[in-house]
Amino acid sequence: MPSTSLPFLRGWSRDPVAVGLPIPSSPWTARRLAQATLDAAIDGGGPVLELGAGAGAVTQALLDGGCAKDQLVVVERDAELCRILERRFHGLCILQGDALDVAGLLTAARIASVSVVLSGLPMRAVAPAAAIRCYSGAFGLMPQGGAIIQYTYGFKSPVDPGRSPPRLDATFVGREWRNVPPMAIWSYRQTPRASMLND
Repeated sequence: MPSTSLPFLRGWSRDPVAVGLPIPSSPWTARRLAQATLDAAIDGGGPVLELGAGAGAVTQALLDGGCAKDQLVVVERDAELCRILERRFHGLCILQGDALDVAGLLTAARIASVSVVLSGLPMRAVAPAAAIRCYSGAFGLMPQGGAIIQYTYGFKSPVDPGRSPPRLDATFVGREWRNVPPMAIWSYRQTPRASMLND
């Protein structure tokens, strides 16, 4: 078992809903997620924000994909996983806390804007009101046109794009079959009308 898998498994045993599954993303999935995230980032919008970094598989892929360390912020709830991230990525901005309260966490860290959000949160297991609060907070941190890249193990969109607020345009990016279990990647943007109402 890889060195990062055991802490990930322990994190899952402590809080299965927060972690989602007890195994990290595969290298193929991590690279594909990183590419989708970096492709969606808005130039000059601020750092890339990763929600639910786990043991750092996707974090590493983001750095390998060209994201500068000082342009990446990660949020992780589990204390042990945060310590692993701090050892693995010395100097990276790591925020320990509940990523569902993303607006509050970033306000406390004095981060006013981000260029894109990558979410590994198990949104299918999150209460709808909490999911709405998380996504609303995330879109409030991005310039108009910002995207949330969300990955999930399910076959349907993990977030209902018709719920309000915010109303979303959902795009299925693809499925990574080499992950165990297979991983689906979605991209969400606010509809133009929702964006204008939030400005």
